[in-house]
Amino acid sequence: MTHSNMSNEQITSTVAVDYPDFAQAPADVREKFESLPTKVNFFRMLGHSTGAFIPMIDLTNAIFRDLKISDYHKELLVLLVAAHEDVSYEWDQHVSIAQVAGVRPEQFVAIAEERLNDDKVFKEDEQVLLRFGKAILKNGKASGVLFKHASKYFTVAELSDAIIVTGYYRMLSGYIQTFNIETDAQQDGSWIKG
Repeated sequence: MTHSNMSNEQITSTVAVDYPDFAQAPADVREKFESLPTKVNFFRMLGHSTGAFIPMIDLTNAIFRDLKISDYHKELLVLLVAAHEDVSYEWDQHVSIAQVAGVRPEQFVAIAEERLNDDKVFKEDEQVLLRFGKAILKNGKASGVLFKHASKYFTVAELSDAIIVTGYYRMLSGYIQTFNIETDAQQDGSWIKG
């Protein structure tokens, strides 16, 4: 039997990373963090990437406020990504946000159970959008036929936004799960654009 200098901590699968001290961050990063109305754990952990922190916060804000796709359709896609990636942080973070945007409880269940074509739960445009998002997640793209079908219900700008939302939340899911970030779900849906 060989003995190693590795501790059990080095070979367990649990990751525990301390949040950075924003007091030690560059002034612009510290100011951006302090200006956030909601300091969720993802934003706190993102402080480790000081060079990307401000652009990531700006992108997050753009996704919440400036997209052409409706909040309702955006939240269907966020939930789709959370279910596909099996990331409870994203799912739980968006429970209240999605409800404020109009997502109904039976739609949460249908997405979690991958019943994207359920006529009793989703209208045709919603089914097409969910299949569009699922194709992006599964294949890295939507086929031309699926894109053209989705174009019957959504503008090119909305489909472009749908791809951005899907990709952004997929990237977040990898970050969140790798850093093992603790869930701190919203209770008021305050990030929904007005």
